[in-house]
Parts: sequence; structure tokens; C-alpha cells
Amino acid sequence: MKEKLIIHVDGNNFFAGCEVLMNPSLTGKPVCVLSNNDGCVIARSNEAKKLGVPMGIPHFMAKNQFQGVIYLSADFTLYHDISQRMMQLLLNYSDTVEVYSIDEAFIDATGADKVFNLSVENLIKKIKSDIESQIGIKVSVGAAPTKMLAKLATHKAKSMSGTYFIEKNLAPYELENIPVEEIWGIGRNIARSLRADGVFYAHEILLKDDSYYRVKFGKKGMELKYELSGISVIPIEGGVQKPKSIQRTRAFPEFSSDKNYIYAELMLHLHNVCRKLREHNLKTSAIAIMLRTKDFKVYYTDKKLSNETNSEIAMIKTVKELFNKIYKTGIIYRSSGVLAFSLEDCSINQLGLFKSQKDEKPQKIAYLLDKIEYKYGAGTIMHGDTALKSIRDKHKREMKFRSF
Repeated sequence: MKEKLIIHVDGNNFFAGCEVLMNPSLTGKPVCVLSNNDGCVIARSNEAKKLGVPMGIPHFMAKNQFQGVIYLSADFTLYHDISQRMMQLLLNYSDTVEVYSIDEAFIDATGADKVFNLSVENLIKKIKSDIESQIGIKVSVGAAPTKMLAKLATHKAKSMSGTYFIEKNLAPYELENIPVEEIWGIGRNIARSLRADGVFYAHEILLKDDSYYRVKFGKKGMELKYELSGISVIPIEGGVQKPKSIQRTRAFPEFSSDKNYIYAELMLHLHNVCRKLREHNLKTSAIAIMLRTKDFKVYYTDKKLSNETNSEIAMIKTVKELFNKIYKTGIIYRSSGVLAFSLEDCSINQLGLFKSQKDEKPQKIAYLLDKIEYKYGAGTIMHGDTALKSIRDKHKREMKFRSF
């Protein structure tokens, strides 16, 4: 029986890396990415870390304490697009890829070293090189016989050359001097219990009998010991779970009360929501919009659609109606958003009483637009309602991104 080979890939400062990818002039500069509504720092470049900018610090405090740092509003649509291309590339090495987060994935690469005629060390170097050259994002890659050890290998890789391989027979040595709470999967309560029983470092977990973990922690405890021993018991969950709702929100670069500008922003959100629906082969029967004021007051409204769809062309009239319902002249807004919910798989094709071939035309046009964007980059072609110069200027960096 082949020994398991689990590979873990993790983006380095992923959100900040995406920003540098889109704007190379940021290379080597301290960059921080801010949360929704520019509340706090959620990602830092290495240069920002060296200056001491802490994760989670509120923006208003950071800009006063750390001079010369570049603070950018998060662009989650862009980050998601880059992530998807990275995950797609990983399928070149295995059919079983578990997308663990936007910048993180596990791969069941058992036998891949033989298929590519490479040592494990050279295989993970190749994966790192391929992502960085084809996508443009820096990553760390770890390999081991189990998910827990692979995650640890990636942690070690970040402080070394960017790749690291933990062999099964060397697992006890690799676990030395690592506090138990630093092991992926060990929460605060388990760590507290282990420490109470004299287990302070990860290698000491291997010294206790199975019965200790079975009685004290049950299945989770047994998984913990086996995984750290190099015996794979936590499977790679391949495939992608379809979302129950899809939303796109973004803070404006500057507060605005301009009705045309805010409406154009909503149209762009609608386009990105519908593009995501089509990627997942989903359609929606309900749509909602949100406007957030300068003072953080939220206006929200939604409406059920007469027919399920994933075409923005079919939903523009509804979004315009909802927008006119909640927009108020003279109020200054800081952000907007669009939400699609009550989602269904497109393969479940219920024939509505009043549906006709005319209803299919917007959907066909939408898929055609997706092909154009996939080939030439996001934002290459836009619906007329999103074509305001201010919107295009704001999002022009997204157009620079090309799929491989």
C-alpha cells in the first residue's frame, strides 16, 4: 500500500500579494489591506510587518502610528478570482484538492512524485514555482503523510526556503519544542487539558497511550495522535461545496451621494454576483441590495424574482427598482452591496408556466460575456449601466488580470 502524501499550499500575505500583483509599483513597499468599510488591517506585506503594524489594528490608529504605510480597501472579488486560478492550477497535480480557505488548499498527492518522476522535495518546489510564475502569487508549500503534519510543514516552510517535507519516521523530531497550542486542530480547551496532564510540547502527544486520548477526547483525540504519528486518518475533502447565497459588497474609495455613481457600483456588484452564480451553475429566485451611509446606517430591501436566473440582464430592472426605493437624495453613502439568495442548481430546471424562449436570451448573452472576460480579463466588457468613467477608472486594475 502506498504511503499517503498530503501537500498543503498557503498563500503568503495573500491579500497584500494580490494588490502588489495588480500594481507592481507597490513591490517592496509596506502595504496593508483593510477590512470591509476600511475598519481594520486584515493583511500586511512583509515590509509592513517589519514596521510592526499589528494584525487587526483599527485603520484610524494605524495611519497615525505608522507613517509611510500604504492602506488599501479590500477587493474581495479580485482576491477570489486569483484564488480560483490558483486552485485550478493545483488540479494539475491531483484530482483531489480540498479548498480550505481563499488562499489555502490541501492536495492528496499520493503517487504524484512517481507520476512526475520527481522526489517529494522537488515536486513541492515545482508546485511553488508553477504558482508563482503562472499566477504571480508567492506561496509556501509543505508535504507530509498527514494533513496535520503537512500544515506544520508549511509553517516551517514560511521561515525557510518556502518548501518543507516532513517524513513519517522523522515526525517525532519535527514536533520537538512546538507548543501544543500551535498545532493545527488543537483548540484552546484541548490545549488546556493537555497542559493540565503534563503535555506541553507536540512530541509529548506521541508518548501517551491511545486509551488516554480515547477516554479523554474521543474520536478527535485519536485523530490527533494518529495524524501527528504520521498515520493519515483525516481525509482530504475534495470538491467544492456550493454556496447558499452569494453577495458582493465594497466600500467606496470616497464617500458619495452621487446617485449615478452609486447605481453604477450596484450594477458592477450585480455583474460579479451573477458571474459567480454561473461559475457554480446556480440560479437565484431572489435578489437584495444594501446601501450603507457615512454614519453606518444600513438601508436594505429585497424582492422575489418572477423566474429563476443567473443573468444580470434579466435582473437589472429589479435592481433599479430596489435602488430607487431606498436611495435618498442628500444622504452621503460609504458602501453598497448586492445579495442573491434562494439559490437552486441549474440542472434542476423547472418549467415555469409563463417561461418562453425569450427568457433564455439574456442567459445566453451572459455566458458569452463570461467567455470574453475569461479570455481577456475581468472588466473587459461591461453593461452600459456600469460604464461610468469613475467606475471604470476605479476598477481598471482588475482588467489587468488575465487568466492563464
